[in-house]
Amino acid sequence: MRPSFILQLFSIVFAASTCLAQDKSVNPDINKSFQKPDVSTFAERFEREGREVYDHREEIIEACQLKPGMFVADIGAGTGLFTRMIAPRVTDRGQVIAVDIAKEFIEHVEKTCQEAGIKNVKGVICTSEATGLPDNSVDLAFICDTYHHFEFPYKTMRSIYRALKPDGQVVLVDFDRVEGKSSEWILNHLRAGKSTFVKEIELAGFEVAEERDFLATSYWIRFKKSNRKADSDHTTDSVDDVKRLLADGTAKLIDVREEGEWDAGHLAAADLVPLSMLRGLPAEQLKSKLADQLPKDKIIYCHCRSGGRVLAATSILEKLGYDIRPLALGYSALVDEGFQKAE
Repeated sequence: MRPSFILQLFSIVFAASTCLAQDKSVNPDINKSFQKPDVSTFAERFEREGREVYDHREEIIEACQLKPGMFVADIGAGTGLFTRMIAPRVTDRGQVIAVDIAKEFIEHVEKTCQEAGIKNVKGVICTSEATGLPDNSVDLAFICDTYHHFEFPYKTMRSIYRALKPDGQVVLVDFDRVEGKSSEWILNHLRAGKSTFVKEIELAGFEVAEERDFLATSYWIRFKKSNRKADSDHTTDSVDDVKRLLADGTAKLIDVREEGEWDAGHLAAADLVPLSMLRGLPAEQLKSKLADQLPKDKIIYCHCRSGGRVLAATSILEKLGYDIRPLALGYSALVDEGFQKAE
């Protein structure tokens, strides 16, 4: 089969498949109140006695183990309570990046820091899908009472993953949503509880490094990066995880077998990306070819016949910046697991 034909086939298949599904916000209305927030009203709500994270603010920050020179991103900085606490602890050798979806909050944080003589704070207005932080730029991402506001959890956490330095970490503080125990406000406001949020963060490429128990209605957890691979270098994501993430648009599935094998039978959910093509094109040409076809804001699962060629494909695609996760199960095994064959 001519390489040019393979490239044409690949382009046609991928162009068709990318139109079939789009990501949807997990909670489209959660950030309505932040579209044009009254900052003074939110300052009274966020920075008051009786709010658990305010009452325990010193313990929360102390547990982060901040050091001079660290670069810290305060994700969902709001009115800047924690931004202003973090800044002196990292000293002028470090920096705090206050990240928020509302420009009014960022303007307020920058203004209050300027008035307080704090010079190591920078504001970044983010989107609902990404933090806007440069790659490899921060040592710690601090997320307090904000994760439940993420409309696109995987996309946002992957933008944090990319922004973190190799040994960078995430500290998560959020409400503990427990049926029959939590307040009605928490039960109605949060879409899910701790186990769901932890699972989502783990699936974005992290693992729990530490958990501290000093909050009554919230939790404090530290995460570190994880490659989510078994000893065989295949992904540790379960078949159920793969199915769910494909169904909700968080992931895509590619088949790295060759065109003849594809013609003999393939999965309805998969797109053809032959290993020969990945190996045959120079890196820059391949990068350009895949730019509009393989989304970097999705998990890319890949399969072959028996789990061997996916490892070679993973090595190539990882270097291009993809969250590529090779499946140990091959085509026939995936069919046995309930993946639908193409007609």
